[in-house]
Order: sequence, then C-alpha cells, then structure tokens
Amino acid sequence: MSRSSGPIEVERKFVPGPGVEDHLRSMGAELQDEMVFQDSYYDTPDLRLTLADLWLRRRGDTWELKHPPVRGARGLTGASTQYQELNCESEIRRRVSEELGVPCPPSLENLDLEEFARFVTTRRRFLLSPQDGSDFKAVVVDLDTTDFGFAVGEVEVLVQTQEEVQNAMKKVEDICRQLGVLSESPVPGKMTTFLQRNRVEHYRQLLEAHVL
Repeated sequence: MSRSSGPIEVERKFVPGPGVEDHLRSMGAELQDEMVFQDSYYDTPDLRLTLADLWLRRRGDTWELKHPPVRGARGLTGASTQYQELNCESEIRRRVSEELGVPCPPSLENLDLEEFARFVTTRRRFLLSPQDGSDFKAVVVDLDTTDFGFAVGEVEVLVQTQEEVQNAMKKVEDICRQLGVLSESPVPGKMTTFLQRNRVEHYRQLLEAHVL
C-alpha cells in the first residue's frame, strides 16, 4: 500500500445553481463554515512550476503547495482531479527546489518567484456526514464566489493512499449525481477562469502542456 506524505484531495467541480444549498440540506448536509480568504499564486518567470502542474500559493500567512501525488502525472483525471497538498513550509521548500533543480533555500522568498495571480474567495463549506457503509469519514462541498465575479462548487473527499483514489472518485461522482450537477467534462475552476481572463499566454501554455 503506497502512502503519500500528505492527504490526497479527490475533487470534482460543478456549476452551482440557485437551489444547490437547499438540495444539499435535503441530503443531510450541514453548513460547517463561512470564510473569506485571499490567495496569491507564485511561479518562476518561465512558468516551470505550473507547467509541471505544481501550484504554489500563499493563503494569508500560510504557504501551500498542490501537486499530483504521482510525480510526472497530471492532477486532472477525466472530470475529476487528485492533488496532494503540502502545508509544511520545509516540505514545500524541498519539493519546489527539487522541481527547479536548485539547493533548498532557507525561505521561499529566496527563490526566483513571481506572483502571477491574486484574488479573494468567499466560501460556504458544507459537510455531508458518512452514510451507512461508507468508506469515507465525510464529504466536503464548497460553494465559492470570487472577487472577479466567478462562482464554482467543489465536492471533495480526502484519502491517504493512492489505492483509495478510485473509490473516492466514484463517491464524489455519486454526490454530484445526487445533487443534479454531474458533468462529464471538466468544469473550469477559479484558477483556470482567472488565467483565461487575465493571463491569456500563461493559459495557452498550460493547455498545450495538458495541465488544464
């Protein structure tokens, strides 16, 4: 059994309709949290991180890195995604420096990185408790609205091993089907939409690299 150094997020995005919150509550979901946060994303001038499907961001004072759990693979699988998220700054520095082929720095600020995106998200987080016989502790459903006028929903399950990913994808797909929001093609997320609107060349390169 292969275990990663952090949980793997299995996620599927959807277009939230006007009645989605009522539908969630009818399924037994409870509003867990409401939050507002700002994300800033960073890459090298030649985009080596995002072209390798590594997403380095700063949320408040905390650095986070999302990358595919299998090196060399892509996080997008069909209409779902799977990413490992690192929150420990020393692990993030090590992973980023490995990708860039440079010595591990004492701080991420020592690397040649530039901010390429910044936006604010208002999030309403719902928690679906496990149903009888479920292998997963809980399913999280986030409803996000950004300050650049984009709204998206996300159904997410966290797993610890690569062997659990396939079942998690089926669970996420089933929740989307129950919500009536299942799409066979990938629904664009916040970052994809931000890049498409504001950084057209960056977006084009990511499409050509099959990251988006």
